[in-house]
Amino acid sequence: MKKRLFASVMAMMVAAGCLVGCGGGSSSSVDSVDAAGEAGGDTYNWKMALNSTAGDNAYDTAAVFADKVKELTSGKVNVELYGGASLGSTSEVLEGLSYGVADIICESVGTLATFTPLANIDAMPYIYSDYDHFMDVWYSDLGQEMKDTIGEASGFKLMGGTFRGPRIVTSTKEMHNVNDFKGFKLRAPNLEMYLKTWQWMGAAPTPMAMNETYTALQQGTVSGQENPMADSMNYAFNEVCKYWIKTNHVYSCNLFIMDANYYNGLPEDIQAAVTEAAEFAGQEVSVKQLEKEEAAEAKLVEQGCTVIDVDRDAFKAHFDGFADQNFPDLKDWTERIKAMDAGE
Repeated sequence: MKKRLFASVMAMMVAAGCLVGCGGGSSSSVDSVDAAGEAGGDTYNWKMALNSTAGDNAYDTAAVFADKVKELTSGKVNVELYGGASLGSTSEVLEGLSYGVADIICESVGTLATFTPLANIDAMPYIYSDYDHFMDVWYSDLGQEMKDTIGEASGFKLMGGTFRGPRIVTSTKEMHNVNDFKGFKLRAPNLEMYLKTWQWMGAAPTPMAMNETYTALQQGTVSGQENPMADSMNYAFNEVCKYWIKTNHVYSCNLFIMDANYYNGLPEDIQAAVTEAAEFAGQEVSVKQLEKEEAAEAKLVEQGCTVIDVDRDAFKAHFDGFADQNFPDLKDWTERIKAMDAGE
Protein backbone atom coordinates (compact mmCIF):
# COMPACT_ATOMS: atom_id res chain seq x y z
CA MET A 1 0.00 0.00 0.00
CA LYS A 2 2.73 2.47 0.96
CA LYS A 3 4.72 1.56 -2.17
CA ARG A 4 1.70 2.32 -4.33
CA LEU A 5 1.17 5.58 -2.45
CA PHE A 6 4.84 6.49 -2.84
CA ALA A 7 4.60 5.89 -6.58
CA SER A 8 1.52 8.06 -6.88
CA VAL A 9 3.14 10.78 -4.77
CA MET A 10 6.23 10.81 -6.95
CA ALA A 11 4.06 10.95 -10.05
CA MET A 12 2.23 13.97 -8.62
CA MET A 13 5.54 15.69 -7.94
CA VAL A 14 6.83 15.02 -11.44
CA ALA A 15 3.61 16.39 -12.91
CA ALA A 16 3.97 19.51 -10.80
CA GLY A 17 7.60 19.96 -11.78
CA CYS A 18 8.74 19.54 -8.20
CA LEU A 19 11.34 16.80 -8.33
CA VAL A 20 14.20 19.27 -8.60
CA GLY A 21 14.52 22.00 -5.97
CA CYS A 22 11.09 21.54 -4.44
CA GLY A 23 11.95 20.65 -1.20
CA GLY A 24 10.92 20.20 2.36
CA GLY A 25 12.06 17.17 4.20
CA SER A 26 12.75 17.13 0.66
CA SER A 27 9.64 19.08 0.53
CA SER A 28 10.04 22.82 0.80
CA SER A 29 11.23 25.28 -1.72
CA VAL A 30 14.34 26.86 -0.20
CA ASP A 31 15.66 29.71 -2.33
CA SER A 32 19.17 31.07 -1.85
CA VAL A 33 19.07 34.82 -1.71
CA ASP A 34 21.66 36.55 -3.88
CA ALA A 35 21.53 39.78 -1.95
CA ALA A 36 22.40 38.10 1.33
CA GLY A 37 22.62 41.30 3.30
CA GLU A 38 19.25 42.45 2.01
CA ALA A 39 17.24 39.38 3.02
CA GLY A 40 19.50 37.91 5.66
CA GLY A 41 19.84 34.37 4.26
CA ASP A 42 17.64 31.70 2.71
CA THR A 43 13.92 32.04 2.19
CA TYR A 44 11.45 29.19 2.63
CA ASN A 45 8.35 28.88 0.45
CA TRP A 46 6.07 26.29 2.05
CA LYS A 47 2.89 24.60 0.93
CA MET A 48 0.26 24.21 3.66
CA ALA A 49 -2.18 21.35 2.99
CA LEU A 50 -5.74 21.74 4.26
CA ASN A 51 -8.91 19.72 3.84
CA SER A 52 -11.14 22.73 4.31
CA THR A 53 -11.61 26.27 3.05
CA ALA A 54 -11.89 29.71 4.65
CA GLY A 55 -14.24 29.78 7.62
CA ASP A 56 -13.21 26.36 8.90
CA ASN A 57 -11.23 26.06 12.13
CA ALA A 58 -8.12 24.48 10.59
CA TYR A 59 -8.04 26.81 7.59
CA ASP A 60 -8.46 29.91 9.73
CA THR A 61 -5.73 28.70 12.09
CA ALA A 62 -3.44 28.16 9.11
CA ALA A 63 -4.13 31.67 7.78
CA VAL A 64 -3.16 33.27 11.10
CA PHE A 65 -0.06 31.07 11.26
CA ALA A 66 1.03 32.08 7.75
CA ASP A 67 0.82 35.79 8.58
CA LYS A 68 2.55 35.40 11.94
CA VAL A 69 5.47 33.27 10.77
CA LYS A 70 6.12 35.69 7.91
CA GLU A 71 6.17 38.54 10.42
CA LEU A 72 8.44 36.71 12.88
CA THR A 73 10.95 35.79 10.18
CA SER A 74 10.89 39.19 8.42
CA GLY A 75 9.60 37.52 5.27
CA LYS A 76 12.00 34.56 5.21
CA VAL A 77 9.16 32.04 5.59
CA ASN A 78 6.25 32.32 3.17
CA VAL A 79 3.35 29.89 3.50
CA GLU A 80 0.81 29.33 0.72
CA LEU A 81 -2.47 27.70 1.71
CA TYR A 82 -3.84 24.85 -0.41
CA GLY A 83 -7.41 24.26 0.76
CA GLY A 84 -10.12 21.82 -0.25
CA ALA A 85 -7.75 18.81 -0.15
CA SER A 86 -6.17 20.09 -3.38
CA LEU A 87 -2.86 18.45 -2.45
CA GLY A 88 -4.52 15.13 -1.59
CA SER A 89 -6.39 13.52 1.27
CA THR A 90 -5.07 13.87 4.82
CA SER A 91 -3.59 10.37 4.76
CA GLU A 92 -1.90 11.01 1.40
CA VAL A 93 -0.42 14.29 2.59
CA LEU A 94 0.82 12.83 5.88
CA GLU A 95 2.46 9.91 4.05
CA GLY A 96 3.94 12.32 1.53
CA LEU A 97 5.29 15.14 3.71
CA SER A 98 8.83 13.78 3.48
CA TYR A 99 8.48 13.34 -0.31
CA GLY A 100 7.40 16.88 -1.12
CA VAL A 101 3.63 16.70 -1.40
CA ALA A 102 3.42 19.53 1.16
CA ASP A 103 5.61 21.07 3.83
CA ILE A 104 3.10 21.45 6.63
CA ILE A 105 -0.50 20.49 7.37
CA CYS A 106 -3.05 21.67 9.94
CA GLU A 107 -5.22 18.80 11.14
CA SER A 108 -6.48 17.08 14.27
CA VAL A 109 -4.19 15.01 16.47
CA GLY A 110 -6.44 12.01 15.85
CA THR A 111 -5.52 11.82 12.17
CA LEU A 112 -2.14 10.43 13.29
CA ALA A 113 -3.77 7.33 14.80
CA THR A 114 -2.76 5.32 11.73
CA PHE A 115 0.88 6.10 12.60
CA THR A 116 0.65 5.60 16.37
CA PRO A 117 -2.23 4.54 18.63
CA LEU A 118 -1.14 7.24 21.08
CA ALA A 119 -2.85 9.79 18.82
CA ASN A 120 -6.20 8.29 19.86
CA ILE A 121 -6.00 10.46 22.99
CA ASP A 122 -7.41 13.25 20.80
CA ALA A 123 -10.86 11.66 20.75
CA MET A 124 -10.98 10.02 24.18
CA PRO A 125 -14.52 10.73 25.44
CA TYR A 126 -15.26 12.85 28.51
CA ILE A 127 -11.75 13.81 29.56
CA TYR A 128 -12.30 17.58 29.25
CA SER A 129 -14.97 19.54 31.06
CA ASP A 130 -14.88 22.82 29.16
CA TYR A 131 -12.85 25.28 27.08
CA ASP A 132 -10.61 26.43 29.94
CA HIS A 133 -9.74 22.86 30.88
CA PHE A 134 -8.88 22.04 27.25
CA MET A 135 -6.63 25.09 26.82
CA ASP A 136 -4.95 24.53 30.19
CA VAL A 137 -3.98 21.02 29.10
CA TRP A 138 -2.73 21.73 25.58
CA TYR A 139 -0.66 24.73 26.67
CA SER A 140 0.92 22.97 29.63
CA ASP A 141 3.88 20.65 30.15
CA LEU A 142 1.46 17.72 29.73
CA GLY A 143 0.26 19.10 26.39
CA GLN A 144 3.84 19.47 25.18
CA GLU A 145 4.64 15.97 26.40
CA MET A 146 1.74 14.56 24.38
CA LYS A 147 2.80 16.48 21.27
CA ASP A 148 6.42 15.35 21.64
CA THR A 149 5.57 11.71 22.40
CA ILE A 150 3.02 11.35 19.59
CA GLY A 151 5.36 13.18 17.23
CA GLU A 152 8.35 10.98 18.03
CA ALA A 153 6.26 7.83 17.62
CA SER A 154 4.92 8.93 14.24
CA GLY A 155 7.89 10.76 12.73
CA PHE A 156 6.35 14.24 12.85
CA LYS A 157 6.84 17.54 14.64
CA LEU A 158 3.59 18.70 16.28
CA MET A 159 3.03 22.33 17.21
CA GLY A 160 0.30 24.63 18.53
CA GLY A 161 -3.16 23.49 19.55
CA THR A 162 -6.53 24.91 18.52
CA PHE A 163 -9.87 24.43 20.26
CA ARG A 164 -12.37 23.09 17.71
CA GLY A 165 -15.43 23.21 19.92
CA PRO A 166 -16.97 20.22 21.75
CA ARG A 167 -18.51 17.55 19.54
CA ILE A 168 -22.29 17.36 19.86
CA VAL A 169 -24.94 15.20 18.20
CA THR A 170 -27.39 16.48 15.60
CA SER A 171 -30.40 14.19 15.27
CA THR A 172 -33.71 13.71 13.51
CA LYS A 173 -35.20 12.49 16.80
CA GLU A 174 -35.26 13.84 20.33
CA MET A 175 -32.85 12.27 22.83
CA HIS A 176 -31.95 13.18 26.41
CA ASN A 177 -30.08 10.35 28.15
CA VAL A 178 -27.67 7.47 27.57
CA ASN A 179 -30.44 4.92 27.07
CA ASP A 180 -31.91 7.00 24.24
CA PHE A 181 -28.79 6.28 22.19
CA LYS A 182 -29.23 2.51 22.15
CA GLY A 183 -29.52 1.40 18.54
CA PHE A 184 -29.13 4.98 17.32
CA LYS A 185 -27.59 4.97 13.83
CA LEU A 186 -25.27 7.92 13.27
CA ARG A 187 -22.50 8.90 10.95
CA ALA A 188 -19.13 8.79 12.73
CA PRO A 189 -15.51 9.18 11.59
CA ASN A 190 -13.90 5.93 10.51
CA LEU A 191 -11.44 5.96 13.42
CA GLU A 192 -11.22 3.31 16.12
CA MET A 193 -11.77 5.70 19.03
CA TYR A 194 -14.98 7.17 17.61
CA LEU A 195 -16.40 3.80 16.62
CA LYS A 196 -15.71 2.26 20.04
CA THR A 197 -17.14 5.32 21.79
CA TRP A 198 -20.51 4.93 20.11
CA GLN A 199 -20.51 1.17 20.46
CA TRP A 200 -19.92 1.70 24.20
CA MET A 201 -23.08 3.81 24.16
CA GLY A 202 -25.00 0.99 22.48
CA ALA A 203 -25.37 3.05 19.30
CA ALA A 204 -24.70 1.91 15.73
CA PRO A 205 -21.90 4.11 14.33
CA THR A 206 -21.75 4.20 10.54
CA PRO A 207 -18.51 5.38 8.90
CA MET A 208 -19.32 7.72 6.04
CA ALA A 209 -17.72 10.60 4.14
CA MET A 210 -18.88 14.01 5.34
CA ASN A 211 -20.00 15.00 1.84
CA GLU A 212 -22.45 12.07 1.88
CA THR A 213 -23.89 12.73 5.33
CA TYR A 214 -26.48 15.41 4.47
CA THR A 215 -28.14 13.16 1.89
CA ALA A 216 -27.97 10.18 4.25
CA LEU A 217 -29.83 12.21 6.88
CA GLN A 218 -32.41 13.32 4.32
CA GLN A 219 -33.03 9.76 3.21
CA GLY A 220 -32.99 8.25 6.69
CA THR A 221 -29.92 6.11 6.07
CA VAL A 222 -28.64 7.53 9.36
CA SER A 223 -30.55 9.45 12.03
CA GLY A 224 -27.73 11.69 13.18
CA GLN A 225 -24.11 12.75 13.08
CA GLU A 226 -21.64 14.26 15.52
CA ASN A 227 -19.35 17.25 15.12
CA PRO A 228 -18.71 20.60 16.81
CA MET A 229 -21.80 22.83 16.62
CA ALA A 230 -20.29 25.51 14.37
CA ASP A 231 -18.95 22.87 11.96
CA SER A 232 -22.36 21.20 11.85
CA MET A 233 -23.92 24.54 10.97
CA ASN A 234 -21.40 24.98 8.15
CA TYR A 235 -22.64 21.68 6.69
CA ALA A 236 -26.25 22.93 6.97
CA PHE A 237 -27.30 20.01 9.16
CA ASN A 238 -29.82 22.36 10.77
CA GLU A 239 -31.88 21.82 7.61
CA VAL A 240 -32.21 18.07 8.21
CA CYS A 241 -31.74 17.71 11.97
CA LYS A 242 -34.20 19.43 14.30
CA TYR A 243 -32.56 18.23 17.53
CA TRP A 244 -29.09 19.30 18.62
CA ILE A 245 -27.94 17.36 21.68
CA LYS A 246 -25.07 18.91 23.65
CA THR A 247 -23.33 15.70 24.62
CA ASN A 248 -19.95 17.51 24.47
CA HIS A 249 -18.35 14.07 24.38
CA VAL A 250 -15.05 14.97 22.67
CA TYR A 251 -12.83 18.07 22.62
CA SER A 252 -10.57 17.53 19.62
CA CYS A 253 -7.40 19.51 18.96
CA ASN A 254 -6.15 20.89 15.62
CA LEU A 255 -2.42 21.46 15.37
CA PHE A 256 0.40 21.91 12.86
CA ILE A 257 2.27 18.86 11.59
CA MET A 258 5.64 18.82 9.81
CA ASP A 259 8.05 16.05 8.84
CA ALA A 260 10.32 15.73 11.89
CA ASN A 261 13.54 15.30 9.91
CA TYR A 262 12.86 18.43 7.90
CA TYR A 263 11.90 20.49 10.95
CA ASN A 264 15.00 19.34 12.84
CA GLY A 265 17.17 20.42 9.92
CA LEU A 266 15.89 23.99 9.95
CA PRO A 267 17.98 26.80 11.49
CA GLU A 268 17.17 27.33 15.16
CA ASP A 269 15.70 30.78 14.58
CA ILE A 270 13.30 29.39 11.96
CA GLN A 271 12.30 26.52 14.29
CA ALA A 272 11.60 29.01 17.07
CA ALA A 273 9.54 31.25 14.79
CA VAL A 274 7.48 28.35 13.45
CA THR A 275 6.72 27.09 16.96
CA GLU A 276 5.83 30.58 18.22
CA ALA A 277 3.58 31.22 15.21
CA ALA A 278 1.81 27.88 15.71
CA GLU A 279 1.06 28.63 19.35
CA PHE A 280 -0.03 32.18 18.55
CA ALA A 281 -2.42 30.97 15.84
CA GLY A 282 -3.81 28.20 18.03
CA GLN A 283 -4.62 30.53 20.90
CA GLU A 284 -6.06 33.32 18.73
CA VAL A 285 -8.38 31.06 16.73
CA SER A 286 -9.41 29.16 19.87
CA VAL A 287 -10.93 32.34 21.32
CA LYS A 288 -12.74 33.03 18.03
CA GLN A 289 -13.99 29.44 17.89
CA LEU A 290 -15.55 29.79 21.33
CA GLU A 291 -17.40 32.87 20.08
CA LYS A 292 -18.51 31.01 16.92
CA GLU A 293 -19.93 28.18 19.03
CA GLU A 294 -22.01 30.61 21.11
CA ALA A 295 -23.26 32.41 17.99
CA ALA A 296 -24.16 29.11 16.32
CA GLU A 297 -26.33 28.04 19.25
CA ALA A 298 -28.20 31.34 19.25
CA LYS A 299 -28.82 31.04 15.52
CA LEU A 300 -30.12 27.48 15.88
CA VAL A 301 -32.71 28.59 18.39
CA GLU A 302 -33.78 31.43 16.10
CA GLN A 303 -34.26 28.93 13.28
CA GLY A 304 -36.54 26.74 15.37
CA CYS A 305 -34.14 23.91 16.17
CA THR A 306 -34.25 22.36 19.63
CA VAL A 307 -30.98 22.53 21.57
CA ILE A 308 -30.94 19.92 24.33
CA ASP A 309 -28.68 20.13 27.38
CA VAL A 310 -28.09 16.66 28.79
CA ASP A 311 -26.84 15.52 32.17
CA ARG A 312 -23.21 15.29 31.11
CA ASP A 313 -22.18 13.92 34.51
CA ALA A 314 -24.36 10.89 33.78
CA PHE A 315 -22.78 10.47 30.34
CA LYS A 316 -19.32 10.86 31.85
CA ALA A 317 -20.10 8.22 34.50
CA HIS A 318 -21.22 5.86 31.75
CA PHE A 319 -17.66 5.95 30.38
CA ASP A 320 -15.99 4.84 33.60
CA GLY A 321 -13.65 2.01 32.62
CA PHE A 322 -13.75 2.85 28.90
CA ALA A 323 -10.06 3.73 28.62
CA ASP A 324 -8.96 0.79 30.83
CA GLN A 325 -10.82 -1.72 28.69
CA ASN A 326 -10.24 -0.31 25.22
CA PHE A 327 -7.11 1.86 25.34
CA PRO A 328 -4.98 0.89 28.35
CA ASP A 329 -1.91 2.60 26.85
CA LEU A 330 -3.74 5.91 27.17
CA LYS A 331 -4.91 5.44 30.76
CA ASP A 332 -2.08 7.52 32.26
CA TRP A 333 -2.68 10.50 29.98
CA THR A 334 -6.42 10.19 30.51
CA GLU A 335 -6.08 10.40 34.28
CA ARG A 336 -3.57 13.26 34.14
CA ILE A 337 -5.82 15.27 31.79
CA LYS A 338 -8.81 14.81 34.09
CA ALA A 339 -6.70 15.80 37.10
CA MET A 340 -5.99 19.20 35.51
CA ASP A 341 -9.67 20.17 35.60
CA ALA A 342 -9.79 23.19 37.93
CA GLY A 343 -13.52 22.74 38.31
CA GLU A 344 -13.25 19.29 39.86
